[in-house]
Amino acid sequence: KLFINKMQDLKKYIDENQSFENFKLKKNQNLIEVKNYFEDAKADAEHCYGVIKKFIKKKDKNILEVGGGIHLLTSYLNQEYKITSVEPGGFTGFIDEIRSQIIKENNLKVYTTTLEEFKTKEKFDFIFSMNVLEHTKDITEHLNSCLKLLKDDNSIIFIQCPNYSFPFEPHFYEFFIPFLPNFTFAKIKKRRLIKKLGEKKYNNILKNLNFNCTYRNLKKSKFKVEFIHPIKDIFDRILVDEKFKNRILQHFFLKIFYKFIKSMKLEKLLYKIFPKFVCPYMIFTLRK
Repeated sequence: KLFINKMQDLKKYIDENQSFENFKLKKNQNLIEVKNYFEDAKADAEHCYGVIKKFIKKKDKNILEVGGGIHLLTSYLNQEYKITSVEPGGFTGFIDEIRSQIIKENNLKVYTTTLEEFKTKEKFDFIFSMNVLEHTKDITEHLNSCLKLLKDDNSIIFIQCPNYSFPFEPHFYEFFIPFLPNFTFAKIKKRRLIKKLGEKKYNNILKNLNFNCTYRNLKKSKFKVEFIHPIKDIFDRILVDEKFKNRILQHFFLKIFYKFIKSMKLEKLLYKIFPKFVCPYMIFTLRK
């Protein structure tokens, strides 16, 4: 019997142990905005666990999480696993408040730093990150830092992130001119995005994006990357994750495309013929 079956369901665990109503927040916070962020973080934690659990079936795994966010998944895994989380932080006030409370109440092993600046003598069996690689200053340096922390040849790195070979940016939730993402967001769409997000949030998003995060760049790199086709993952998540579904299908073009594929029952054909290099995000593993 696998160890993982003994653990409480993640959604139930969060609802019972990390309920939004239990957090102590400053009275001047916009509670609707705070709760929406929390619900998105909860949906992302549930999805992330769903895709990594096959790599951590054994209890003795030493795990490193890169980019723990507010650490909902960290606290869940911390029940039974040896897990370390690295997260640079720097969130807006209310997010940092929630994050600090979760770390303290669950006695988590969290380092508020980037992976590149993380100093440890520990080695890890499994390292994972979700939507982190596109925020790194130097992708090669980041991946080399991950590899140095692997325990042995059986250890593995799992990464999911946007693929900017596909002309869509998920943080702005906007398409861009192929091969010209910086020009699109810094010039053409700047005024509209500032009006939509506010100047501070717009600048913060743009300065923290690395548009070199592409399938093509990873494919031609020196790293031993094994790509997993993400299309099935996208369609499966839409079926079970209402928050993700709403985020994806709020864009008119994507909504029409999804409805067409579903109505014509073309999902299986799409999995076979749609090339990985133009998928909107990448899923891959990496070894020494």
